[in-house]
Amino acid sequence: MERPIANNSSTLPNMVDSPLRERITRTLMPRIERLGLGAKDLTDDLDLVRSGVLDSLGFVDLIAGLEDSTGIRVDLEHALGRPDATTLRGVIELFSGS
Repeated sequence: MERPIANNSSTLPNMVDSPLRERITRTLMPRIERLGLGAKDLTDDLDLVRSGVLDSLGFVDLIAGLEDSTGIRVDLEHALGRPDATTLRGVIELFSGS
């Protein structure tokens, strides 16, 4: 089964490490490892849904968990209109106000 992992990730640096990124990484590592991938594969342009790391319900659960832990509420319907909405970068930007 082919999994689109990232778009040109080797040329894009990861976003600055942050507590939010660390939390997402800790949450996703068991799923990443089950796919035979490692931490280096968790790049900022990794599409969490298209890669198979999360299904749509898992993505919503991730957002809900981040909302609970950060106290920030996001308009998920609006956010999903962005082309990078389900990438690691897109999730981080949702909660950083970028």
